[in-house]
Amino acid sequence: MQQPTPPTRSAGVLLPLPALHGPDGIGTMGREATDFIDFLARSGFHAWQMLPVEHTGSCFSPYKCVSAFAGEPMLIDPQGLLDMGLITEQELAERRAGLREYAIDYPLVQQKQRTLLRTAYARLEHKPHADFNPFWLDDYALYMVLKRHFDNAPWYDWPNDKLRRYDTEAAHKARTAFSDEIDFHRFVQWLFDAQWHRLKHHAAERDIALIGDIPIYVSEDSAEVWSRRTLFEADADGNFPAVGGAPPDYFNPDGQRWGNPVYNWPQMAADGYKWWIDRMAAALERFDRVRLDHFRGFDRYWRIPTNCSDGKGGVWTEGPGIALFEALEAALGKLPVFAEDLGTIDEGVEILLERTGFPGVRVLQFGFDDAEGRHLPHNYPPKSVAYTGTHDNTTLLAWMFEMRPQERDRALFYTGFTEDWTQGGSHSPIIRSWMRTLYMSGASLVIVPVQDLLGYGADTRTNVPGTAEGNWRFRMRGGALEDVDCGFYAALSRAFGRDNPL
Repeated sequence: MQQPTPPTRSAGVLLPLPALHGPDGIGTMGREATDFIDFLARSGFHAWQMLPVEHTGSCFSPYKCVSAFAGEPMLIDPQGLLDMGLITEQELAERRAGLREYAIDYPLVQQKQRTLLRTAYARLEHKPHADFNPFWLDDYALYMVLKRHFDNAPWYDWPNDKLRRYDTEAAHKARTAFSDEIDFHRFVQWLFDAQWHRLKHHAAERDIALIGDIPIYVSEDSAEVWSRRTLFEADADGNFPAVGGAPPDYFNPDGQRWGNPVYNWPQMAADGYKWWIDRMAAALERFDRVRLDHFRGFDRYWRIPTNCSDGKGGVWTEGPGIALFEALEAALGKLPVFAEDLGTIDEGVEILLERTGFPGVRVLQFGFDDAEGRHLPHNYPPKSVAYTGTHDNTTLLAWMFEMRPQERDRALFYTGFTEDWTQGGSHSPIIRSWMRTLYMSGASLVIVPVQDLLGYGADTRTNVPGTAEGNWRFRMRGGALEDVDCGFYAALSRAFGRDNPL
């Protein structure tokens, strides 16, 4: 494979799009998103990393989506519908009424957004979406229509065995019978795509790269597993002999049982990894750069028998290895990708990472509980992406409070901090000290979660791995970014050579 040149030294912010503050109960691709891009530009940042923005399933995790391609309808800006003349001021006000201020009430937001989108669709006098037809849309739209028809059940619980098994004749008849409903989903995805490209254009004008996230797996309740079953370990009726997950680790002593079906890698190899080529191409059309989730799973993955209730019963199983990435590069050219190479890392993962040439990930919070020192900033190689913490970590301030005293003393000495470390907020002295330490590191790209930029505590954590409740609901408070000292971060970028577009 071609060896990518190390990225220019730069810095960015990790902020899930839904976590933006705004009037719609969830962050959208509207004014709050463009304002955030303008904030990044003022502060010397040149990247906005998001979590997956695809259509989430019933648990609302961005890593368990009903499609690996379709955008999440809740992220569509309702104001845009008003600007198109498809809804009224009163309808927009009703969409925004009764929503939570600081956490996302997903079921309520989803219900209100669906109502508004259907109202807008019913008023179309022509079809601006008529020619919008990406390769994944037909199966996705039919899947969403059939899910609604079968009381939102996943495909493996549908009573119609022909549709459950994706019989091509039955699917064709369903497309004809539900043609108007399918067209509604085409309209919604066209709208998402149009708003997304406006947002991306705004970012490009300000030298802000959008960084996306490709989960290694797809949800068992998804259009892809339903319509492309031979690519997964799943039979015609939706029985999965094994699911994906992770062994016991730093985050969870019982391991993690994600429940996603694992890939039929031999079948994927037989057709030249076409599905993965399509998936990567779609991601790179949407984003400027991509984080590849759970990279170690491409070397060996943790295969858990379905009857195991946690992750402890899994076994390491060979993944596709370098062949997948050679196929991707042959089809798409040099990949602007970095690898989330965390978790149980062995020689095989290190060799695969070296062969791909992808930058790996370093996490400051792991540095003081790491015997090898891999995550200490003075050891970061140029070809790496460094974080204070990822979406799976608690916030930097909470980490300081949760550390063992001896470990905290070591960390404070490391960063040369001798003042009161307990102060939070966007002007927190200890946060500033850690930011300076991270910016000084050799890592080419530094990514700061927005919670750390704001000096927030543990109650704003994005996700707790291995738990099913309370995740992904964080939202910034209104006006929070106005408290951030943009000049300080811009000066850090200049001082340490990070004021450079990616």
